[in-house]
Amino acid sequence: MKRRGQIISARAKRVLYPAYAVWLCVFVSFVADLIALGTSAFPGGRIEGARHFVVEHGKTIDLTAGQFWLSYTLGISVVAVLGVLIAVFYWRGDLKDENRDI
Repeated sequence: MKRRGQIISARAKRVLYPAYAVWLCVFVSFVADLIALGTSAFPGGRIEGARHFVVEHGKTIDLTAGQFWLSYTLGISVVAVLGVLIAVFYWRGDLKDENRDI
């Protein structure tokens, strides 16, 4: 499949398209959590002793341990999972940029 100078193998499509769907669900969950809490523990959350908090725009927001870890995990998932999948498929040669001469 060619799209804007990229070639995508059938194997990459079988894995990446469902991964995009999962990523979209995680992203929507991250945004909903962000709106509900008014902040996100990723990347600026801190744990000091038994306190979990985030400093957002000059104010400190205390979170429960569950809120903190859910927010942090969703943030990591949104950023890292899709990036790692795409990097692996580029490395394996399943995603190629036909405009790149290497």
